[in-house]
Parts: sequence; C-alpha cells; structure tokens
Amino acid sequence: MFYVFPRAVKPDLCEQIINDCKNNIVPEKATILEENGDLRDNPNVRKTSIYFIRDKENKINELAWGFLREANKIQFHYDLEYFQAIQFGEYKNGGFYDWHKDATEIGKDNEIRKLSLTMVLSDPTTFEGGELQFYNGDRPMEDIGEITGEQITSDIKAQGTVVVFDSRDWHRVTPVTKGVRHSVVCWTVGPNFK
Repeated sequence: MFYVFPRAVKPDLCEQIINDCKNNIVPEKATILEENGDLRDNPNVRKTSIYFIRDKENKINELAWGFLREANKIQFHYDLEYFQAIQFGEYKNGGFYDWHKDATEIGKDNEIRKLSLTMVLSDPTTFEGGELQFYNGDRPMEDIGEITGEQITSDIKAQGTVVVFDSRDWHRVTPVTKGVRHSVVCWTVGPNFK
C-alpha cells in the first residue's frame, strides 16, 4: 500500500538538495539489518552510498515530514510518534538495493517503523535502471481507478516524486545501469502494530 505525490518537488529544488547533500554531509557505509539484529555490509543485497542528514534544522526535514504527515492523514491513519534521520542515497552505475522491508523494531519501547518515504531527486533522463518497485506477488501492477500501472511506474521514477508506503511492504531499487540516481528516504516510528 503506497501513496504517490507525483512530481511534487520542483526540479530546481531537487538539484539544490543534491548539491547541498553532496557538499555538506559525510558518507557512511550502507548496511542491512540481519535477522539476528546485527547491521552489516552485504554487497549482494545493497550497493549504494548513503549520507544521514542529522541536522534537524535542514530544510529537507520539514519537506519530507510534511509529505509523511499528509499521506498518513489521507490514507494510512497510523499512530506515529517521531521521524528518524533522513538518508540521502547515491546509486552509481551498478548500485541497487534488493528486496527488503523497512519495518524494524526500534529500541526497547516496542516501537516499529511504520511509514517509509522515498523522494526521487535525479532527473530520470540522467540515469537508467534504478526503479523503485513494490512486490506484488509476481503480478503486474494493478490499475488504480483511471491510473494505469504503467503511469504509476512512470510517476514513481519522475524527478520530484514522493512515495510514502507501509514500511512492512517488500520493495527494492533495481540496479542502475547508466548514470547516477539520487534519492532521499526516511521513516516514521510509532507503537508496534497489535
């Protein structure tokens, strides 16, 4: 289940966010959460460079959190307590993130990631591959009202598009085969689902 804000962020702001992130934050190793709770690098599952935006005053926080709140109000209606630090991702040639879920328990307070957000920052004409996909039981993306599955796929890849989805949903980013894909992702946390 996801909610799409197609082309909601103007291209010039997307480019500004890319430049700000590349110039002002330090890269970190991209890890995955193992079933035993350990974080580790696994290039067979994930190959990307990531940067966390920990400055709460950064303008990207207000922008992303606004979309998360709005999607939650419109579609999800989850009990949300706080937002985690935003992650800027850079997928260079061959970069990908295989099938995974974002829902993980947080801390000792029986909290879990509930909503995930992805914002595409790169112009889709500057890279190939790098598509955000949702697992749909090997079925084609179903049409939603007047919107076709093909249109949904196109909107999800468009620069400035924001996608908010249930963190329990399986999703992936396909390998980038040319150019560089930049994106911003973040998560909301709330009480574990009962």
